[in-house]
Amino acid sequence: MSRLKILSVAVILLVTSSIRQADASLSQIPTAFSEDGRFLLIQMDELVLWDLETKALVAKVPLTSCHQVALLKQDGWVLCVKHDVVIYDWKNHASVATVPQESRQPYSLLAYSGQTDRMVLRHGNDAVSVWQIGKKLVPLKHIGLDAKAETHSVVASSDTKLLAIAQGRAIRLHDLTGTTIRDVSIKDGKPLDLLFAPDGSTVAATIGNTILFIDTVEASIRGRARLTIAEGARGHLTPRLFSRDSHRLVASDGERRYGLFDTDTGTVVSVTEFSHVDQEREVSAATDLVAVDISDDAGYLVGQPEHPATLQIWDLRTGAMLPDLCGNDCRNMGLRVSLLQWAPTGSKIVVGMEGGLNPDVDGKISVWDVPTRSPELVLDPSQPQAKVLAKRTAPPVTAVELSAKPVAPSPAEAGPAFVHARAMRALATSPSANLLVTSGDDGLLKIWEPGQGTLLRQLALSVPVSALAFSADGSILAAGTTKGEVRLWETQSWREFRSYASRQGQITALQFLPGNRSLVIAGKQPKVLVVDVVTRAIVKELVHTSVSLACEPKGCIRTRGTQGDVVETLSLLDGSPFLLTTSRTGRVVWNTVTWKEVERPAGLPDVWSGLGWKRPFVATTTRTRDPNAFTLAVWDTKRNTVLASLDTFTKWDTEVIEKGPTVALGASMAVDPLHRWVATRVGEHLAVWDLLSHAKQKTFHVSTPYHLHWTSDGKYLIVGTLDRKVLVWSVDTMEPAHYLRDPAVTR
Repeated sequence: MSRLKILSVAVILLVTSSIRQADASLSQIPTAFSEDGRFLLIQMDELVLWDLETKALVAKVPLTSCHQVALLKQDGWVLCVKHDVVIYDWKNHASVATVPQESRQPYSLLAYSGQTDRMVLRHGNDAVSVWQIGKKLVPLKHIGLDAKAETHSVVASSDTKLLAIAQGRAIRLHDLTGTTIRDVSIKDGKPLDLLFAPDGSTVAATIGNTILFIDTVEASIRGRARLTIAEGARGHLTPRLFSRDSHRLVASDGERRYGLFDTDTGTVVSVTEFSHVDQEREVSAATDLVAVDISDDAGYLVGQPEHPATLQIWDLRTGAMLPDLCGNDCRNMGLRVSLLQWAPTGSKIVVGMEGGLNPDVDGKISVWDVPTRSPELVLDPSQPQAKVLAKRTAPPVTAVELSAKPVAPSPAEAGPAFVHARAMRALATSPSANLLVTSGDDGLLKIWEPGQGTLLRQLALSVPVSALAFSADGSILAAGTTKGEVRLWETQSWREFRSYASRQGQITALQFLPGNRSLVIAGKQPKVLVVDVVTRAIVKELVHTSVSLACEPKGCIRTRGTQGDVVETLSLLDGSPFLLTTSRTGRVVWNTVTWKEVERPAGLPDVWSGLGWKRPFVATTTRTRDPNAFTLAVWDTKRNTVLASLDTFTKWDTEVIEKGPTVALGASMAVDPLHRWVATRVGEHLAVWDLLSHAKQKTFHVSTPYHLHWTSDGKYLIVGTLDRKVLVWSVDTMEPAHYLRDPAVTR
């Protein structure tokens, strides 16, 4: 298979992140990244697609003058928005569909969701339309904008399920999947500059120097944020970008000042003001930003100030200026920046500039490495490969950067100890034998004996495995791939059974039911399948729907959504018929005997997650006197009460700074199979507790941990990290035993 064909297959695995709703970037060149930052779609003389990992030009698309672009869910499809809207299949060199021009004003793309495969278009000041893409472009809704009322702002949620329109002294919320319309009256003035949070639960709106936070479920104002005069307030405050977790908002006060706000409380986290030193008068003077972009985690800002004309990076959490992005390469009074955009990972920035002092990047589109502050690629569409530039040494670390870094890693972490050559996707331990299985983007499935650190077996698959699950007795391993296939092995001989094509898209979670006969499969499609692994028949299709409030003048009622959500996790409560499905919008409990939803099973807390097979406990969180704090707890389902209250934490404790952007790691726990020990993780800090005495026995630190499992004999705690490492921690010594190492993986 040619390189071009290989890359085209990979594109379908990556759905572009949602369209930014705020004009945080002043770039003139339309660009779109895939979610993992690997693929870049950019409007040059033609629309071109680059693979930044292989540094290859994947495709040229004969489309010009696009003012917005997007990578679509379908393999090879791209979207170009101009006066009309064109969907083009570059693999087959054919136009798929066109939305013709309806007025003199061009279209604008408010949102595209790969999950729903829908787009929301604005037709100037005339209307908003919703389109299902799929195999055939289908119009779903047409919402007229009131020509008599002044329309201040129109935005759509990133999942294309909600639309907000600011007109007069009200914000109108449209449910794009149903018929519900709710109005939020604004007494303080006319709302401007609407912006949806990524989870769709909040809309930010500007009223002068105040930002209102609108609860989209309750259709009410739940909070306010503003800059005071003491904090440097000057005037109109505009929401620019929510963080990925929706808990922080970056807002600008003109182009000289940016504030970072906590959206839960409305408080100011920090204020970043842009200034430069006037060398002649030896004073500090304010400066405007000519071009600016904000990292997706709302932690960093890159911009071109008027003085000096360079590219600079600021830490929005502290307001501190960090080392220049390009230093003397950009210091030129005639510097013109036409493109400035962070990659989703936060480690790369795409730059288009003219007038710089570096001939390698002057007048070209280049990709800069943030940690080393150096250009590494030049994207020339006349060449099949990007030009690779030599990297510089990393810039000196400032005191501000040191204070923002996580705790130093333990000595046991020294040296290369990687389990996969590329990102690790999933990890599972056997409930009956001391086996550990890992999968990665390298397409390999690896079976380990973790106590000795021995790699026992390696299975090469054509596509990566994104979910793993053992049966209750450990006799079967199920692996779900990024293409929606489920593969099954008998774990004694590792003989493979016939695979199952789920048609679910990328598999997100798997769960065996008791008896090994039925397997629950969750994927990117909004259905959960219960499949008989012997006959391959679908026993049941579950639709996980969220609950929302539909409000009318007479009052509000709780209603179920008409379409299912994508389920991200599955948990089975051992010894009971209860299966928990979890999506981003909520949880649903199912009785696996009747397959009916259960409001709240007896013996369980309101919020819980399973801890694995052979455990009569579930994990839960309890409230503390501090409204911002939670306690991780083990819940005894037999006694219907908290068995042990463990770590108390706030959401800030669960986040770390990793090479710049903030990484939200969350909190988790795991109970060993013999019910002696419980391990907790809050951010990067882990603890092992004696479950009988509820006493903390040991605490330690691991860089970017995520997976947390015990071996079947309870002797080892397995900690999988986001940087491809697996720590094996020993209960006998209460110290790290080793990191798993595959000698074939050296970097």
